[in-house]
Amino acid sequence: MIKRKSNEKKKLNRVNEDTAQEYGGKMPPNALELEVQVLGAILLDNMVFSDIVVILRPEFFYRTAHSTILEAMIRIDNRNEAMDGMTVIEELKRMGKLEAVGGVEYILNITESTSSSANAKQYARIIYEKFVLRDLIHISSEILGGCFNPAAEPYKILADASKDILDTSESFSKKRVVSVEEEIKNVVEQLGSRRDSDKKNLPGVPTGYFWLDDLTLGFQKSELIIMAGRPSHGKTALTLNIARNAALKGYKIAFFSLEMTKMEIITRLISIEARVDGQKLKSGRTSNEEWARVVNCLDKLKVKLFIDDTSEMNVLELRAKARRLKYEEDIDMVVVDYLQLLKGEGSYERRDLEVAHVSRSLKALAKELNIPVVAAAQLNRGIEQKKEKKPQLSDLRESGAIEQDADVVIFIHREFLVSRPNKEDPKYDEIRRRSEITIGKQRNGPPGSFDLVFLEEFTRFEDKSKEPQLDVPSEYQSDGTPF
Repeated sequence: MIKRKSNEKKKLNRVNEDTAQEYGGKMPPNALELEVQVLGAILLDNMVFSDIVVILRPEFFYRTAHSTILEAMIRIDNRNEAMDGMTVIEELKRMGKLEAVGGVEYILNITESTSSSANAKQYARIIYEKFVLRDLIHISSEILGGCFNPAAEPYKILADASKDILDTSESFSKKRVVSVEEEIKNVVEQLGSRRDSDKKNLPGVPTGYFWLDDLTLGFQKSELIIMAGRPSHGKTALTLNIARNAALKGYKIAFFSLEMTKMEIITRLISIEARVDGQKLKSGRTSNEEWARVVNCLDKLKVKLFIDDTSEMNVLELRAKARRLKYEEDIDMVVVDYLQLLKGEGSYERRDLEVAHVSRSLKALAKELNIPVVAAAQLNRGIEQKKEKKPQLSDLRESGAIEQDADVVIFIHREFLVSRPNKEDPKYDEIRRRSEITIGKQRNGPPGSFDLVFLEEFTRFEDKSKEPQLDVPSEYQSDGTPF
């Protein structure tokens, strides 16, 4: 069923024969004769009713009288009583609507005009398709009315229209009830395909990092993943590396950057791929050998990574753009850099309320598009005054709602930026490149931590550790078995 309106509101606003004049006098799409045949089929064979109500609801009919008759049938079915012409007539009398539908004669005519119930399901689908066309007419009318409103908010109209049309589109792909007997073979085949040791068949979007993929099984559909860290610890770099890794594997990624321009982002991508110092690229001081590496990597970077560098953006604009990319390109993941730079719609008494709205909106977008949404996020400044500098969930900046909405929270921490070791330290280079990645929350998997190597001059992260440090509950041993 179309989700946009409540049943009550839809009954008031739906396009039917009573509102035909509102649309230039043209006859809206309908299947009146088939509506009569479907109602007659139910009266002829009550077994058809269960098939019909899965497809149709009363408000899907074009003729209001037919909607009322189906409502009467639903009431009779709720009492587990048999349906025929006379019981429907009596129910309409109880509802006080018998005369409104055309009286006894109209009900009897429906019964007499139907000779078979054989094609009732097919007729019901056609009726539903006509309803969808009328619903699109109503959506278009609402868009038109909104656009002529002097106080119109363009992005809100665009967002509402996109959602309405997407809801209408999704209504065509209703899921049916299936039995385990029917589906178990398909499920086992999917599970079996994931047993490959090279991890090529992750159920989620791969990040390109062994232990992150091992712990999360890739970033999952409908999940909000937060990449959190303090300034300069590598939030943008890691999210961009993950977007690039996924794109190189053939996934389609949308990257919304509210802080960096597309020139800066693409320059970083070239630096990551060619392993050429980003500062040299920007200053034009690359050697011939380095420039050759840049030129050689260009074909590899021709991937489906879509960049939007709009600096002033609210969640309505983001949602509209993401929906369009999902519709036109069937994107597999959205990346936002970063969450606190996104604006909510309207005004808010406090900043934390606005951030909470943005967080909820990103989670809703992940569910609506059925893809992972990855968002970089700042930490509270208070972490600088804490004795323990490693980030925790309570350090997420400006709103506890981020922790609540997120399915996965990943922290990036570089001890080098906190301790600033002496350059004479024999482990100076190792400490400088070490980046600790911690999964602080994972709704559908284990927490854990591991190290990545951060090559700062290329803004490139690489795998290092072969053994993740899992946070194992005290009642369990390291191998996961109870003591």
